[in-house]
Amino acid sequence: MESVYNMNLNLGKKIKQRRQELGLTQKQLAEDICTQAQISNIEKGTLNPSSSALYLIGKKLKVDFNYFFDQTISSQQSGHFSEISKMIERLKAERNYVSIKYIIDNELSHNAAIYSKYEKDYLLWHRGITIYYIGSSINQSIEFLEDLISKREGVTTEKDFLLNISIYASIGAILKDEGEFKKAYQIYLDALEIIEKNRINKSEDSTIKIYIRILFGISQVSTQLHSYLESIEHITRAIDLCTSIKTLYLLADCYYQLGYNHIKLDNKNKGLESLEISSTLYSIEKNQEMQRLVLSEIRKIK
Repeated sequence: MESVYNMNLNLGKKIKQRRQELGLTQKQLAEDICTQAQISNIEKGTLNPSSSALYLIGKKLKVDFNYFFDQTISSQQSGHFSEISKMIERLKAERNYVSIKYIIDNELSHNAAIYSKYEKDYLLWHRGITIYYIGSSINQSIEFLEDLISKREGVTTEKDFLLNISIYASIGAILKDEGEFKKAYQIYLDALEIIEKNRINKSEDSTIKIYIRILFGISQVSTQLHSYLESIEHITRAIDLCTSIKTLYLLADCYYQLGYNHIKLDNKNKGLESLEISSTLYSIEKNQEMQRLVLSEIRKIK
């Protein structure tokens, strides 16, 4: 049987995690309920709140009573948000921004109350992306995304840092697509600096994938700026990271990027080797369009 202390500790952890998800301080949570010191002790597991206090805490945290005691409820995010975010990521890979916009508009119109601050910001991030890819308004999109980042200043959790980095990466990608390579380069460097200077667990797969995305972006804009050696340096780091977690995420694109840069430097053999690896990886991914493009490049070089 679970001890009273362990029950209190689990309860405290859930309260703290949910409070941080909503961006509330202990003082803000305690207001009109109890003292900040009592909230601190509840979160530490050294104080068991009364039923009336727990009810009020749950109300302010936008969860019902069962949240605190149901072990099947995720302490990280709601099941609903998990499904919505998976759907958005899948549609983003397909570049189906019209569907993404529909989902986000629907969720923020009808389900906004169930989302934490982090979850809402995730949705707003993708709203900013769709402004560009549907409306083709680069200025409006970047202004929206920069405003979102400014409103998130002072975040302290690792997943919040990673969300900020992802937003930066999206701004870099939009600038790159618009041919603003120098601006995109600086944005990607800023994002890379956030990862490398903050205490972020760089062994987590999700973190490494963001790292890969940023290195890939820097490599792309470096190529456009004719800095081929620098591009190779960054894309090689990205490939090494893919290998370290055994992921195919962007790996085919990375090898294509590596091969392209070697060809630009007249390193024909190295270029062909990387392009052939890229072709094989696109085949594994069943990306026939990109495989045909790479095979066409290989034939021209040979």
